[in-house]
Amino acid sequence: MEFFTIKQRTRYLMIACIFTCLCAPFGALAEEASTDKAEGRHVSKMEEVVVTATRVEEPKKDVSSSVQIITAEDIKSSTAKDVGDLIAFSGVGHIHKYSGALTGMIEIRGLTTDAMSDPLTSRVLVLVNGSNAGTVNLAKIPVDDIERIEIVKGPASVLYGSSAMGGVINIITKQGREKGLHGAVGGEGGSFGYWKAGAEAGGKQNRLDYYITASRSAQDDYRAPDFGKIENSGYKDETVSTRFGYKLFNDHRVSVGYQHWKGWDIGTPGPTYASDPDDYKDIKRDAVDVGYQTPSFQAKYYYVWDRDEDHSTPFWGLGPGNSWVSKTDRDSQGANLQKTFSVGGQRVVVGGQWDRVETTSWRNAGAPYYPDSQYDSYGVFGEGRLSLLNKRLLVNVGVRYDYFQDEILATPGIANLKPRKENLDHVTPRGGVVYKVTDALSLKGNIGTAFRAPAPLELASDYYAWGTHHLGNPDLEPEESITYDAGVDYSRGPFKGDFTFFHTDFRKKIVSCYDTALAASTYKNADSATLQGLELNAAYDIGHALGIGVILEPFANVTYRTKYLEEVNGVESRLRYTARWTGASGMRVGQKKWDGRLIVNYRGQEDVTDYNFSSATYGQTVEKGDLTVVSLKGSYRPVKNLELTASVENLFDKQYEYVLGYPMQGITFVGGAKILF
Repeated sequence: MEFFTIKQRTRYLMIACIFTCLCAPFGALAEEASTDKAEGRHVSKMEEVVVTATRVEEPKKDVSSSVQIITAEDIKSSTAKDVGDLIAFSGVGHIHKYSGALTGMIEIRGLTTDAMSDPLTSRVLVLVNGSNAGTVNLAKIPVDDIERIEIVKGPASVLYGSSAMGGVINIITKQGREKGLHGAVGGEGGSFGYWKAGAEAGGKQNRLDYYITASRSAQDDYRAPDFGKIENSGYKDETVSTRFGYKLFNDHRVSVGYQHWKGWDIGTPGPTYASDPDDYKDIKRDAVDVGYQTPSFQAKYYYVWDRDEDHSTPFWGLGPGNSWVSKTDRDSQGANLQKTFSVGGQRVVVGGQWDRVETTSWRNAGAPYYPDSQYDSYGVFGEGRLSLLNKRLLVNVGVRYDYFQDEILATPGIANLKPRKENLDHVTPRGGVVYKVTDALSLKGNIGTAFRAPAPLELASDYYAWGTHHLGNPDLEPEESITYDAGVDYSRGPFKGDFTFFHTDFRKKIVSCYDTALAASTYKNADSATLQGLELNAAYDIGHALGIGVILEPFANVTYRTKYLEEVNGVESRLRYTARWTGASGMRVGQKKWDGRLIVNYRGQEDVTDYNFSSATYGQTVEKGDLTVVSLKGSYRPVKNLELTASVENLFDKQYEYVLGYPMQGITFVGGAKILF
């Protein structure tokens, strides 16, 4: 039974947006109290501070880019198990999400990460604490140690270099902030044999701050509506995260952090039209970073070890206990320096950045799928901000220069491979303006360019595999985009919201092709796309406005694409894996001892490729239906040191799938308890 028709779902999102926005005038009339007397809840007057959009901490209303923040409260009250879930629930755009630990594709403004999780060929940049995450599979990044996530929508290549075309997802982890020792020990259990046990501790002692968390979880095969039990969909995982900071002087801080995530026996059941009961994968990500920071200077080094190991058995079998094993190791490291100069209310940020990605592949039977490679990026950037008209008009102008070195390395197992090295460079400008009409209302505009540099395989490969000559194209140019956006940001009393219009022209898309003159599979700059739409983020605390002592806050995060067209070989069509509507809306409620959240996620119809080899439309573009997922989560603190939680995901037990043929789990119940100290 369908609970909502397509028109009803669209109408629901529109009503949620309009209702939330219409509350704004009442927010303007509401008096901003520092304390809610009815419940003793402190209402902070501090503005939302963001760092990703400009590399400098500043109020969100002073940032010309469109920024969506997933707060600590959002994370706590979600049903997400990893960052892939959080992004899916945020309503940003298309998510390629499968069962087990794999979030394969993320879309922001029609531009996506790589479907095979290669960060070098992605058009959305994923960072952890401002450094390359080393992966775009967000399922490898658990939510346990995350303080907030900043999503910058639109071009950010001036500050971050290649891949920051559709936007930047910066995952900011926790650190000790309160004096003394604080923490929690707890566990969860729920549907499909799910369990989780974990602990965290953090605090500050004199000049030292620290945060530590560790957990382990597992789940058995789940059930999907209309399909029953999905065999081979269980998993096991563990996480450890630590961060230590020390103040050398009042304003000088050194820090070191470590993240570990490991998943094993992760079932890969395949699509329903070609299910596989015995394939699985073991994957992990480890990262360390060291930083030094003052109010005007930052220096940082990071290293990420990213591993993927796939075990598969062909349908004809390889004998008892035998399987094909393939491994991909991706080691990422880099350093950046940044200096901020402030003179008379004007500001200039300058910096330099180096990143290296080394990729190696191995198979236990036959040659590796791809040759080993090394990618080096060297960039310098500068961005200035003028404060005019008594600091009400802010004008930003920035430029960046990048130099790249792509290298294909000698690879054991691949015969007739020619090691090769190619170089290229690129210049990127952007500009933005903010006009603060009042302290609550800001108007914003941007013109920005962004790019993705060719990866080593695209630029420098020269090898034979499966009887085909694979040859990189040294004349490739970086993919490029230019984006124009304009918006308004309003925040006063219990209301906060922003609205943005964007238009992006994307060109020089790198595509693979077969060149008969070269008798080789190669790459070329060919396709283009036009992307245009509207973005809305809004929330209004009715309870605070009415002074009833209860949080009663409807919210909506919605993207509506007015145009999403691509041109391939001169033929224009709708962009695949992009919905006209995506959104997340709902209601947050709570008091001092309890809180809860209703979340409704919606994604509209999409054009996708049909990979069902038994289908009459195999290999063709088909329309995938829309999806609506409703979830609930709440917590209750009966005594000071005990917190109980309960959640229901997919409340109406709807059949839905992010990818055709990969149904997600049905209604899921989870309960938990934490002892706080």
